Amino acid sequence: MERAVFGASGFFSQEAFITGFRGIDHVQVRQVKRTNIEIVEILFDPWKVSYQQLVDLFFDLHDPTTTEGQSLIFFSNLRQLTVAKQKKVNLRLQVGNVMTDIIPVGQLSS
Repeated sequence: MERAVFGASGFFSQEAFITGFRGIDHVQVRQVKRTNIEIVEILFDPWKVSYQQLVDLFFDLHDPTTTEGQSLIFFSNLRQLTVAKQKKVNLRLQVGNVMTDIIPVGQLSS
């Protein structure tokens, strides 16, 4: 199993991650204390669903161009960092400024 962690201001649909793909083993949604940021932690089988697919879904579920909230991707390894950065670059070419921060999962505070 591999772990993917995303965060954003506002509501996250836990159902979207569960019903969106086979290979999702566990989804947990929680709120960061004293903020309006919801964190979604996903345990998934990378043989059945790719990290890229999860990143794509994350960006489909919110507006990463807004300055009125936060959008966060927490990476666990170099591959996740590379996938997240490439998606952000591709989105920037399509929609302009993308406000999503990409940070190590170790900096996640609850």
